[in-house]
This record gives sequence, C-alpha cells and structure tokens, in this order.
Amino acid sequence: MCAVARGELLTPVWVALAEGEQAVARVVVSDPASCPTAVVDGVSHPLTLRRPVPDGLRPACEVAIPGGTRSASVNGQALKLPKPGSSRVVVLGDTGCRIKGERVQECANPDEWPFERVALSAAAARPDVVVHVGDYLYREEKCPREDQCGNTSGGDIWEAWNADFFAPAAKLLSAAPWAFARGNHEACSRSWRGWFYYLDPRPWTNTCDSFSPPYTIKQGAFEVVVFDSSSVTTDKVDQEQVSKYAAQLAQVRTTNAWLVAHHPFWGIKTDPQGGPSVPLVTSLADAWTEAQPHGINLVVSGHVHMFALLSFNANRPPQLVAGDSGADLAAPAGAVNGLNMTGASVVASESQRQFGFSILTQSKDGWELVLNNRVGQAVVTCNIRHGRTSC
Repeated sequence: MCAVARGELLTPVWVALAEGEQAVARVVVSDPASCPTAVVDGVSHPLTLRRPVPDGLRPACEVAIPGGTRSASVNGQALKLPKPGSSRVVVLGDTGCRIKGERVQECANPDEWPFERVALSAAAARPDVVVHVGDYLYREEKCPREDQCGNTSGGDIWEAWNADFFAPAAKLLSAAPWAFARGNHEACSRSWRGWFYYLDPRPWTNTCDSFSPPYTIKQGAFEVVVFDSSSVTTDKVDQEQVSKYAAQLAQVRTTNAWLVAHHPFWGIKTDPQGGPSVPLVTSLADAWTEAQPHGINLVVSGHVHMFALLSFNANRPPQLVAGDSGADLAAPAGAVNGLNMTGASVVASESQRQFGFSILTQSKDGWELVLNNRVGQAVVTCNIRHGRTSC
C-alpha cells in the first residue's frame, strides 16, 4: 500500500457496487483535508468528504463511478471496475474477531482468526466481484489480554473497524468491486455508524435505518439484490417483521439474480452439545412465502459460522451460507437431508466447518461453486443448476 507512505490514505481505494450500474469509489483518510483526486476516463474528479464525520471514525472520501466507465485511478492506484456479466464471484462473510464478555477469540493467532489469510487467498483468485454477506466488526469490547488479541479498543470506532476489517482486507479491497451486505453486528444497537459511513454505497445521512430498502446491482445479465436483514429477530417469527420484509421482497423486480442477505432465509441452527441440527427460525422464510418473489435463482447469506449449501423439493432457490471467513466457527451441522424448512424439505446439502471462502464461476446453465480453505485450496466442488445443487 504505497499510498500510506503519503501520510494521507489509511486504506486502499475500494469500489462499492450500488443501485443499477452505478458504483462509488471510497477511501479512508487521515484528516478531512486529505481527500485525493481521481482520474476517471481521463478526467480529474476530486473525491468529496462524506459529511459529517462521525465521532471516533476517520474521514471517508468518495467519487461516483458511472456505469460504462472504462478506467479510473486514485494516486496511481488503478481501480478495479465493474464488468458487465461478471462470471467469477468470491463470497465470504462473518469476518471479524470476536471480543465480547467471556467470548474472546485469539485475534493474534492466524490459525484462530485467519481473515487476513482468507482475504489474501481470495484476492489471488482474481475475482470479478467480491460479495460480503455481513458482520464485519466483532471487537465490541477492549481485548482483556494484549498478547491474545491486541490492545485495540472495541466498539464502533475507527481503530476497531481497521483492525477487524480494513487492515486484514486491504489486498482484497483493491482486487475487485464489492457488494456489501449489512449484518446484525451493524444493526442500530451496534456498529451502525461505521456501516453506513464506510460501506453502504448510498448517501450518508448520519441516521440509522433498521430496515434500509433493498437495491439491485446490475452487471449485464448478472444481478444482485442486496437485502438488509440486520434487524431480523432469531428463534421466533415476528409478524410485523414478516409484513415489512414481505413488502420489500414484493418490490424486487428482477429476472436472473442472487439475493444477498446476512441471515439465511432457510438455514441451519447447529447444537454445540452435539445434538441434531434444526431449522434456523427467523421472519424471513415467512416473508418469502407471503411475497413469492420472482427472478431469484440463489440466496446468499452468512450469520451461521460455517459453509452450507442447501436445495429443496419446492419452487424456491438454493440457499448458500458463507459465514466461514473469520469469526469463531459454529458446531458441525451433521446430516440435514429431509429436514423441513417452512413448507419444503432439504433434498441436497453440503456443509463444512472450517475457515475459508467460496468462488462461484458461471457455467453455461448455472454456477460452479468451489469452497476454498484459508490458503486457497479447494475443499468441495458443487454445481448449482435449475434450482438444484450437487456436490
């Protein structure tokens, strides 16, 4: 990161995908006067400061990248721009290092918190797009032991955001455009300021929306519906939330899209004591049943700290769970074929309990998925075609 030597840029410049074919380039800087200038298709465009800068966060600067832009750079860093019909997608999520109460992850140990290694391996895979399914900041409190997890203070502040996300993700941030989903760790009761200020591609309002509206990223024939599930209740169905999420799903207009939401619409809840897995209960599955959205061929989520791929014996898309990229892992899932999930049974499944990331490559009639471990070695290969999966 040669830009850091200038004493101005604290991160690489990254490109966040926004509504339609739009994108925005952003960078975190040391002070409000340090916003650099971009060269977009040969024309200089000063990056503008996102105002107001929240207390405890470092300033962020941005510039719009219109659809069809051919080249863009900032301080000599050539930006990776959206590609129509992106065909190689990295999916990862739940990347932070947990520090909360008695649950303290070994952040200084790359075997226990391997997100930087995961991000480096994902960057080496040369993706067209990176999809993060949410939960970026797990350092909610100060580490009790410096040798265990450093001396960074926790909470919704720059130092925690940098330690948990920006520093370990640096190579991957500049390797491809990103689609960012919001997790429950970025809900209004937690780290919402850093989420909306740094990562949400829309204008900064200095307020927290618990149910921010979905938007659809369009890259040729490849579309991604980004859906905010950050406030969904778990372990019960909330009818008010069912109605709210169903109304949002009913507004989605697409024909060939992934739906990316932090919480699975149909997921697995594992038992740390070794008992059988059971369906993850939220309001999202009921909202889907009520809205019956069309044009979604894959649901991509995290929240459960493992890899899982499920398909069903009903007219619903497969569910990918990719919460395996850094935060302490969930218990093993065991066999789930035949498990009923809100009116449909699992007919094919694959799950893995190890740190890693997924690469999805478009094929003639679907997607090939390769689950990679932290150092980029293939662990499982699956095919997703016509609503069915095989591994």
